[in-house]
Amino acid sequence: MNLLKNQQQLLITFIPAILVLMAVAIASIVLNIDIAMMTRDISVIGKVNPLAGVISNLGILLWCVAASVAFFAAIILRKSGQVESFWFLLNAAFLSTYLMLDDLFLFHEYIAYLIFGIREKVVVLILGILVFWYLFRYRFLILKTNYIILILALSFLALSVITDMLMSSFLSQLLGHWRSMIEDGFKWLGIVTWCSYFVQTSFQFVIKDK
Repeated sequence: MNLLKNQQQLLITFIPAILVLMAVAIASIVLNIDIAMMTRDISVIGKVNPLAGVISNLGILLWCVAASVAFFAAIILRKSGQVESFWFLLNAAFLSTYLMLDDLFLFHEYIAYLIFGIREKVVVLILGILVFWYLFRYRFLILKTNYIILILALSFLALSVITDMLMSSFLSQLLGHWRSMIEDGFKWLGIVTWCSYFVQTSFQFVIKDK
């Protein structure tokens, strides 16, 4: 029995890891990208200060925390038959995962247009519609949680998007590099509160189930 579990653990561990390495090798060949560009630390590649992008990197970690906690809590709730809570947290995990990957690979800013020809505003609009659907679909369940934190998270994230899209060139010149503090500061606060909400809500649902 232990041998079977060990084999399953090894398969679950190494198959995805090897597939990632294979994808990097294929991308290197097809796109003619040096392997080191995809395997080494970005601060080494770009020869920049290791603190470059620190807030962005921390934000990506918090997206990952929110996605991981929500996903595992969803699995626990599914096994106990809590269907509505399961789907609520599973969809939250998927949404957090997308937001993490979007931040990590700049999907809505560059990749969506370069590869699919979809403009940034269209991607943001689609994401907004999906978030609205999510909130409407699970509105009754959300009302049983500490939803004020979720409202704060969405408000901060919305302010970040609005600041990015409406900030005029005059204000940008006036504020200088402090513009990033405003825009990215709102985003950071949004990610922190988003993570806080889903970690606490996952705990609430799991403990309630117990």
